[in-house]
Amino acid sequence: MDYTNSKGSQINNLSDWKAIFLQSTNKKKKEQWQHGRSAYELANFMMKLDGETMIKKIVSELINENVLFETATPELETRFDKYGSGRVHDLGIWGITDSKKTIFVGVESKVDESFCEKISDLYFTAKTKELNGEKTNAPKRIEGLLKRNFKVSKPKHFDLRYQLLYSTAGVLDATKNKEKADISILLIIVFKTDSYKKNKGEKNLDDYHKFIKCVESEKIQSNSDIELHKLKIDDKEMYSIYMTIDERK
Repeated sequence: MDYTNSKGSQINNLSDWKAIFLQSTNKKKKEQWQHGRSAYELANFMMKLDGETMIKKIVSELINENVLFETATPELETRFDKYGSGRVHDLGIWGITDSKKTIFVGVESKVDESFCEKISDLYFTAKTKELNGEKTNAPKRIEGLLKRNFKVSKPKHFDLRYQLLYSTAGVLDATKNKEKADISILLIIVFKTDSYKKNKGEKNLDDYHKFIKCVESEKIQSNSDIELHKLKIDDKEMYSIYMTIDERK
């Protein structure tokens, strides 16, 4: 598999990956590039620990078909609406199956970082700005994501984590050569490092479960601890994988 940046330039090592990460993210997120935190651990997993083989095995078993990964791009942005920037995948992987179906895997890397704020907090803050005459597209974006993820919006949906809603949209709307993938997968990888805080990690898993219970989903049986689900978002099918890699000494 070739690793490239969004302009097609080759990524040959962790230093190349780090440069892309630091150029494309904010100051707060830059703290994730260190041993034990999510950005560094994902890059190290893929480039030094043969993460590609592990992911390929999981995906192939999920879809009951062999898959060949072709390209992977760190910090890949996917536009899913007309408001502001798009969903930035920690890693976007493109591939093809034996039956020539295209496949996209949008990777979200975690140690114990949350899935962003609750929808209610973001929405009420944005609506307050709007009512006070400040320009913001945030309410429209949130409302659009609610409509995409749920056929009927309910009060309990506002208690969900915002990142999970735009992650599904970003996976489904990923394009290569202006074409969307035949098979779309959201892959959440949790690295349990020495920096991992159990209470935060368990809260994140609980937030994920709340989301899965709210969207139209079907659990897929697995022989491992990996959680597999088939989702229906905006009348489109996609998969969600939640896996853990324990790196603690």
